[in-house]
Amino acid sequence: MNGGTEEDVASRIKEANGVSVRLYPVWRNHSISKVVKMRILSTNVKSVLLCACETWKTTNQITRSLQTFINKCLRRIMNIKYTDKITNEELWRITKQKPIEIQIKIRKWNWIGHTLRKEVGAIEKTALDCNPQGYRRRGRPKRTWRRTVED
Repeated sequence: MNGGTEEDVASRIKEANGVSVRLYPVWRNHSISKVVKMRILSTNVKSVLLCACETWKTTNQITRSLQTFINKCLRRIMNIKYTDKITNEELWRITKQKPIEIQIKIRKWNWIGHTLRKEVGAIEKTALDCNPQGYRRRGRPKRTWRRTVED
């Protein structure tokens, strides 16, 4: 279980794509520099995409889908077609971007630092120290439902 992370990421990608689509006139405008376009991408698209990413359980699948979306945005901004043979690493070097996995880790560490600086009674700090009691069996959970004739 990912605690709904996959659904949250899918909705975040959809929302960020909507923002990116509304910015098409900016991406196509040749009088705006690439540096300014990168800043617009970071402040508008990535902020929507990575909102609350500090609480996500990141898996390879989630990271891959986020990185794919960002790469599409970067290629659109830089006007790089898929027929142009360019690796993702070269794209990141040209645009001075870090992989999304590193960006999420940086945000998580910043959030942990912010949480640890809270006062003693703060709920965020209490949640970090939470230790649920009880025990969990090893292995897969046992099914609690039975298949009936109506199924």
